[in-house]
Amino acid sequence: MRKIILLLCLSLSLKADIIKLDSEASSNLINEREMFFSEALGVAYDKVKIKRDSKDMEFIDLCQYPPSGYKFNCSTMNNEQIVGIKKYFIHTKSIQEAYETLNDSTEKLPTSNIYDYGKEASNRDDEVGNYYIWDKGRLWIIGMGYDSGSISIYQQKGDIVEVIYQWSVDW
Repeated sequence: MRKIILLLCLSLSLKADIIKLDSEASSNLINEREMFFSEALGVAYDKVKIKRDSKDMEFIDLCQYPPSGYKFNCSTMNNEQIVGIKKYFIHTKSIQEAYETLNDSTEKLPTSNIYDYGKEASNRDDEVGNYYIWDKGRLWIIGMGYDSGSISIYQQKGDIVEVIYQWSVDW
């Protein structure tokens, strides 16, 4: 009996870092942010504006070529961009493959909306961690840290996955 209780406690503690989000919480997180990205989501592939990153992935720097609508306050410090936004165009068949390519990861994406706050309980109290939200055929990954944040929005369009990646570091 003692072994069963120990095993149960251990398995619960391993899963304690992930919370399933209900539809209202998921909708609220998206609604608070969607208006800032609506124009960026509409930016089309333009060979003239395309750059390539260190992994030879194609993107448009939306700080250099801002879409109409909301303007992100892009900035640099010590020659490092601390606030920026890019739109990637990844030739692949799925959002999962695009995620793996962009992040050099084989981590499987969740199929439901979750909040992963890591192993520190204080992160949950401070809403620090990653939110994974599927909404209208898009995957939103909202990363919130104590001194940084990022938002990645993945959407499949034919054989291309378009990814908006916006980040900020607050030093």
